Amino acid sequence: MRFALIHNARSRKNRRGGSVFATEAKALLGENFVPSDSREGMTEHVHHLCRQGVRTIAIDGGDGTISAALTAIARAYPADRLPDIAVIASGNTNLIAGDVGFGLRGMEAIDRLEQGAAMRSSTRTPICLSWPDTDRKPVLGLFGGCTGYARAVRTAHSPTVVRFAPHDLAVGFTLFSTVISLLFRKSRKSWLAGEPLRVETSGHAYDGNSFMFLSTGLSRLSHGIWPFWDAEPNVEGLRYLDVSAYPENLARATAALLCGRAPRWLRRHPDYVSGRTDDMMLETRSDFVLDGEVFSPSESGRIRLERGPAFRFLHA
Repeated sequence: MRFALIHNARSRKNRRGGSVFATEAKALLGENFVPSDSREGMTEHVHHLCRQGVRTIAIDGGDGTISAALTAIARAYPADRLPDIAVIASGNTNLIAGDVGFGLRGMEAIDRLEQGAAMRSSTRTPICLSWPDTDRKPVLGLFGGCTGYARAVRTAHSPTVVRFAPHDLAVGFTLFSTVISLLFRKSRKSWLAGEPLRVETSGHAYDGNSFMFLSTGLSRLSHGIWPFWDAEPNVEGLRYLDVSAYPENLARATAALLCGRAPRWLRRHPDYVSGRTDDMMLETRSDFVLDGEVFSPSESGRIRLERGPAFRFLHA
C-alpha cells in the first residue's frame, strides 16, 4: 500500500513520546512523511502526494490537525479520488478519533498500513465552512458551533480566544453549564440570553437569539453525549442543534442530552430544533469554532455550512 503520514510533532502524545517515532517513520516513508506545520505548507505537501498517486493518508495528531489535513486533502485531490484516511489519535483532544479512529498508534499503526491488508472502514462527510462575499477559503471539520458553544470554548479553556481548544471537553462543558447557570442569577441571565442568530435551511428561515448552536458530521461523540436527533426520517446530511435563548425545561433537556437521549417532548419542543441538512446559511456576530479552531465572523456575519466531500476512514 502506498501511503503517507501527516505528523503533528506538537500534539500532546507525540511530545510525551519524544521524537523516536517521528525519526523511524520518516526513515521509512521519506518524502511521504509530512510535518503538520501550517495549513498552507500542508496543502503544498499534499498536492505533491496527489501527484505521486498516494491513495492512503494517515493523520497523526488531534482534532485540529485532522481538520487542517482534511482541508488540505480536499484542496489538493479531485473530489472523486480522495485518499483513504487513517486517524491516529495523538492530540490534546481526540473527539474525531473516538468516532473514526484507526485504533493503533506509533509504528504499530505504520506497520499495519504497510501490510496493505483489507481493513474495515466507515464514511463521514465533514462540515464545509465558508464565508460568502469574502475571499476566505473554505475549511473542513467534523464538529463545530457558535453562540453559546463558542463562548464555552473561551470560558472553559482560556480568558482569550484560543486557536486550538480541547473542544470535546467544551461540548460537555456547554451542556453542563446550562445546569450550573440556573443556580446563579447573574450567570443565568448572561448565558441564557444568547446571541442573535438567523438560520436558513431547506427553504425555511427563522431568527432570534440562540443560546447554543452545534453541528457535526460525526456519528458519535465522547462520553455518550449526543445532542442531536433526526426531526425527519430518511433525511441525510449534517446534523445540527439550535437551542433558543431562555429555553424551557433546560435542566431536564440537558440531563437527557448528556446521556444521548432525545425524548418525545424534547423533539417536539419549539425551543430545541435539531435535524439534518446538506446546506445551511447562518447570520451571526458570534465566532464559529470548528474542531477547536476559532474563526472570527466576516463583516456581513454570514456563515455557510455545507455537506463536504465523503471521506473513507480506515479501522485496523
